[in-house]
Amino acid sequence: MRTRLKDVAAKLNLSPALVSGVLNNRPHVWASEETRARIVEAALALNYHPSAAAQALSRGKTDAIVFAYKRLAGAAYRLAYSGLMDSLSSEFQSAGYDLTVANFATQEEVLAHLQKLASSHACDAVVLWGREEDTELQAELLESLNMPFVVKGRHEIDHPHWHQVDFDHELMTRQALEHLVTIGHQRIAYLGFPHIEGFVRALRAGYLETHLRLLGRPADPAFIGEFEDEAEPNIAKISEWLALPESIRPTGFVMGAGNKAWQALELCLAQTGRKISDSPDSFSAAGITSSPFTLMFGDARAYQGIEIDNLARFVTPALIHALDPSRESVQIHRFRPELTQAKTLGISVPGPLVASFISRSEIA
Repeated sequence: MRTRLKDVAAKLNLSPALVSGVLNNRPHVWASEETRARIVEAALALNYHPSAAAQALSRGKTDAIVFAYKRLAGAAYRLAYSGLMDSLSSEFQSAGYDLTVANFATQEEVLAHLQKLASSHACDAVVLWGREEDTELQAELLESLNMPFVVKGRHEIDHPHWHQVDFDHELMTRQALEHLVTIGHQRIAYLGFPHIEGFVRALRAGYLETHLRLLGRPADPAFIGEFEDEAEPNIAKISEWLALPESIRPTGFVMGAGNKAWQALELCLAQTGRKISDSPDSFSAAGITSSPFTLMFGDARAYQGIEIDNLARFVTPALIHALDPSRESVQIHRFRPELTQAKTLGISVPGPLVASFISRSEIA
């Protein structure tokens, strides 16, 4: 049976409050040196170990952080979150915190767990991760319960006072388009995702705003293609663009999608004996990628290493600020990667290539 504090106090015929004050080194607790020595000796003799939960409750701090999220389907998400866990754990350990991971299949389970964490004071703060449609409800609950939190995502419009971290998506498509204009392109198309998630809207907004500012006209809706991360729909749209008369077809491409869009662009150009190049008299592209990424034929500028584990180093300072509401700080933290030369295999384009893809129905 575990020795309790009151067992130590009973053995010495002292009050539990005095014994607790001495063993926990609380200020303003008076006891003679002889009494302090007797308390320490009795605690050792009885093999007394203070309760971590009681200590946390006493000092109002657990040094524990909970990372909570609703599980998403797909191996890619599991791999991404695995790398994120490693990065976050390292960051929090350096700051003196222990990390606990809590993931659930449904939103209801996540909300119930957050309620339990807040009512039991089991942690100092919570890190919320996932899609905005999920994390917004989770953060609103924690806010109502006065539980400090940091949330990953784009909540700055409706909740600018929340401590939040994410990539600066507008910056990425803005700089990509600026690069293409700088090297001489005037007709610039956009390839992105069709989702309504915050980062997708932000990538699109960066392209649209910069197009109007630099080129003096709104982007042509006909030159915007938004598809799932699959090659076939991207190939169909790019082929349609490249078939236009030379005077009106796009020569620059801002990439706000995954690697399949890049592959589709390279294959479509290769079928005409061309490749991506930063030359103003060629076809050029710039934008985001997913790791690992390597071009097959040409050269381009791309944002690389923008996986979610890179956001981990922004979470800890945001969390420290969230735990100290008296501290003036920036609530919105944005990671700004650099637009750099993409890796390329540099394969020569021998002439028109014919690419064939296996459809999902064929696989099934």
